[in-house]
Amino acid sequence: MNRQARDVRLGVVLYRNSRRELGRLVASLGLNRRSPGVAPFEVMWLDNSPDESLRAVLAELEPGADYRPSGGNLGFGLAHNQLMARAFSEPGVAHYVCVNPDAVLHPDCIRELAVEAERHARTGLVEARMFPDEHPKSYHPVTHETPWCSGCVLLITRELYEAEGGFDERFFMYCEDVDLSWRARAAGFSTHVAPAALAHHYTVTREVSSRREQSVRRSGALLGAKYGNAAFANSCLMKYEELGGPPFSAPALERPARALARVADFSHGFDFARGRW
Repeated sequence: MNRQARDVRLGVVLYRNSRRELGRLVASLGLNRRSPGVAPFEVMWLDNSPDESLRAVLAELEPGADYRPSGGNLGFGLAHNQLMARAFSEPGVAHYVCVNPDAVLHPDCIRELAVEAERHARTGLVEARMFPDEHPKSYHPVTHETPWCSGCVLLITRELYEAEGGFDERFFMYCEDVDLSWRARAAGFSTHVAPAALAHHYTVTREVSSRREQSVRRSGALLGAKYGNAAFANSCLMKYEELGGPPFSAPALERPARALARVADFSHGFDFARGRW
């Protein structure tokens, strides 16, 4: 089938998700497909779960879904990299969109992500705007540029992928989106919020677990080390130990290229950007 240059592929990485979560997401994707002016898009599902029980759930919710088991828990970045490679192997695909399985997309979300990407020259990343609990990091009121883009609902352009590749697979989960954003900006690509591309992320009522906090600090330590910030890396490692994380080999401090060092911003802690309020 001939594809248009603006075609989009969506990638969803699963891990032991509930039927309710997947039902909400599938319903919202169906509404997006009927949005006026939306570019053609298909959805790829990669399952990191220890078994294939979600295959039957997804087949019921979306018959004919492109479902594949990963064979193990690959983590966020590596799993999405596999999906990105598949997506961009098709010449007509212009954009790949990471979508968290616990997200719900406004009916115009996919269209507005693509519109925002095509508004600017050399766009690298475009993130959806979370609602009603919006991320407080800043973005320009006219250009919508932002220091980094969240991976919850994130458009990645073919141009960026061909220049920089996907996520750094050393990050199992968390901070890989910050790293990709900084790499994009260092390479001369722009990173944006699409204010009209709304998505709700079901995390407000989720319990804060020590395991999650350990993962955040472990990834933070890697991010600090990768960008040569020993103070940030060490503070993450100290907090990781306080949280009772199992021992691991601390990442070695690296000396990033000047362009990377210039865009990296650790002065706002784990917000990685100045707040808007």
